[in-house]
Amino acid sequence: MSKVTIYRFSKYDIQNDGMQISRRWGTREAIERICGEVMEETATEVDASAVATGIEGLTVRGFDPHPRTGFQTQV
Repeated sequence: MSKVTIYRFSKYDIQNDGMQISRRWGTREAIERICGEVMEETATEVDASAVATGIEGLTVRGFDPHPRTGFQTQV
């Protein structure tokens, strides 16, 4: 499968009159389309299916491109 680079991003929140970090990740093109600010240091390559959600170029809310792997160490 193909890979894409996704980023965390922030966007102006009119309700709180400040920048808010999105709970989604997105491609640079999708973030620019919604006037968000790309957080360059968060660039992560993932399978393209991660952004094949209802909103083109964005992941689902709460997406974690770095899931914990291995054995459970805490209860």
